[in-house]
Amino acid sequence: MWRVPAEQAFLDTDEKEPMASEKPTGGDQQENQHMKRWTKAALVAVATFAGTLPALAQDEPITWRMSSYAGETWGLWKNIVMPFTKRVNELSEGRLVIEPYPVDVLAPATKNYEAVLDGTADAAMITPLYAVNADPANSFYAGHPGGMGPETMLYWLYEGGGQDLLTQFKRDTLGLHSLVGGVVGTELWHSHKPIESVADLKGLKFRAAGSWASILSEEFEAAPVFVTGGEVYQMLDRGGVDIAEWSGPADNQIAGLENAAEYIITPGLHFPAGINEFIVTAEKWDALPDDLKEIVTAAAKLAVFESYLQSGMADLVAMKELRAGNNKLQELPAEVTEAITMAGRKWATTKAEEQTASGNEWMKKIGESYFAYQDLYADGASFKHLDRK
Repeated sequence: MWRVPAEQAFLDTDEKEPMASEKPTGGDQQENQHMKRWTKAALVAVATFAGTLPALAQDEPITWRMSSYAGETWGLWKNIVMPFTKRVNELSEGRLVIEPYPVDVLAPATKNYEAVLDGTADAAMITPLYAVNADPANSFYAGHPGGMGPETMLYWLYEGGGQDLLTQFKRDTLGLHSLVGGVVGTELWHSHKPIESVADLKGLKFRAAGSWASILSEEFEAAPVFVTGGEVYQMLDRGGVDIAEWSGPADNQIAGLENAAEYIITPGLHFPAGINEFIVTAEKWDALPDDLKEIVTAAAKLAVFESYLQSGMADLVAMKELRAGNNKLQELPAEVTEAITMAGRKWATTKAEEQTASGNEWMKKIGESYFAYQDLYADGASFKHLDRK
């Protein structure tokens, strides 16, 4: 089983009206006002910092068409794509303009890397989940089964070297410059059947993607089926799959998945937390004036913070509504969560060995950092209070 010393974790080192399920209730409105004031103050600080950088000569505004895997009604669009775009456009004062496009306009959900590389899009805000089959190292940024939760991932990204590793990894393997543009929290399962034991997974048709699809097949003898987000409801509703994962509570509620299956199962340990990444070719990035590089980098980090708070709040409201609904809610037994965690590390160890043998060290390098930081957090965070009933 993959466990490395913890110290190695540092070595590589105009908005839309929200959906009803996303609206804050009661005293949360006052809290949101505090958050908005804080965000404005942070923007002033970022803008002040950017203003100290030497502005380079620039005759015409730079315009990038940015593709996405998210639809305009999704929380992923509202809470990740739009905050990042807005911050870049504001802080660059029109010198760099990013124009966001929803899924299937410039590229389908699974083809955004190709769209940026072939010039169909100048940039993209995407999930690395759809690139795991091309390079399994993407799994560590795409909700690795049994891996880090959202808070741990934020620490790793910005204090444990995870962001730097991502940038180096994508430059080395694809010639892309990659920045974390949003953090996605734990997902749910929507199921026609309860899951009481590991044995219950055997033979199930499970909508799945990335490393989880492989693990389901190899470790649990299930039958993974992949469809993109817009097709999940129909597949589940018609019985094409027994169980489906897609996103967190708010986006699943927007998709209506609670109406397609009786059971809602938590926690979605197959995807404890992941990122959305902003990508642009290294050539385009390197051609930017230095001050614009700093602005985009700062805007991405601020957008991550905003997305974490906004999507987290939307998920809390959605879970309250789902609990009050007609579904049966079930928590996975420890036997299943432990099996998923062990299977996730086993899969990563095996893939790292295979990739290293073929001359690609990135799976091993990122994995050592990822798991060391997860262990560091698990060992050191016992003092923290968790607000659970």
